[in-house]
Amino acid sequence: MIPTALAQTHRLAFDGKGWPAVDFESYLGDTTILIHGSDTCFAVFRLAAPEAEILTLATHPHSQGQGHAASMLRGALDALGSAKIETVFLEVADDNAAALALYARAGFAQFSTRSNYYANGASAICMKAVLLTASGV
Repeated sequence: MIPTALAQTHRLAFDGKGWPAVDFESYLGDTTILIHGSDTCFAVFRLAAPEAEILTLATHPHSQGQGHAASMLRGALDALGSAKIETVFLEVADDNAAALALYARAGFAQFSTRSNYYANGASAICMKAVLLTASGV
């Protein structure tokens, strides 16, 4: 993956408010971070076994609505499960209907809300997906 391409996708997916390439370059060299996907559709995970957190998920606008994010997320969750990650957490804005639907289809469930969490006043919906129980089942 190319940091500048990841940054471009992230910026375009988040209406110009994406992370800079230097952040992605740092993440690519960090063993506690997993970037899964491609330059045009990816998720960034922070790993803290047996848990992981989705820090961001972005799909280039030209690739949105084609199932790329769903497929990428399924693959990422499968890889995390194989790595013995038991639970994956995330926060998503309550006004992001597409992301909420994507995460629900992937098996995430809401467990909390953080009111007025984002600068625009949107609340954060806290979600988690259980990939494995502590017994591995």
